[in-house]
Amino acid sequence: MNILILGATGSTGKELLSQALESGHKVTALVRTPAKLTIDNANLRVLQGDATDVAALTDAMAHNEVLLSALGAAKGSLIADSTKAIIAAAKATGLKRVVMMSSFAVNRAQLKGAAKLLTGMMKGLVADKANGEALLKNSGLDWTIVYATILTGDAKGAGARVVPSGEKLSLSNKIARADVAAWMLGEIRNNSYVKKDVTISR
Repeated sequence: MNILILGATGSTGKELLSQALESGHKVTALVRTPAKLTIDNANLRVLQGDATDVAALTDAMAHNEVLLSALGAAKGSLIADSTKAIIAAAKATGLKRVVMMSSFAVNRAQLKGAAKLLTGMMKGLVADKANGEALLKNSGLDWTIVYATILTGDAKGAGARVVPSGEKLSLSNKIARADVAAWMLGEIRNNSYVKKDVTISR
């Protein structure tokens, strides 16, 4: 499969990149600083550019079937701005499938009291992600939004389970970045959650 990855220099993005290549996918990584990627693989194409730049995204999307986003930012409007650019570039190129990693902090209804209270201090981050997700949901694309619980650097293999909508989550709910990456790559094979959001945890 031909995959475009955004956020490939981040902690989860690096897992997505390495696992995608290990699985034999052809990967394009659009990054601001290519020097941060040290992987040498014939199936990897690295392009320099900003995820909020429609022209850069359009070029990166060419000949790709799927976009996986592991973008994140503590402040600002990166997610909303990049989602606008993703939608515009997807319309220009015909790409339909988008899987976007988010945080369980955005899915407020599923949080227990203490988790809701503490993550309530992340208003800027939550608002940016929520705004971007709303745009994606109304884009007409075949999207999946993945709400991951607290991310850890543990090795792949602890597992990722889909959390039932009625289950409340706390700050003790965690998942390895490697398992999030594996789940996202599994979703583009299975397409079980097209046009759905899903919460995953260990």
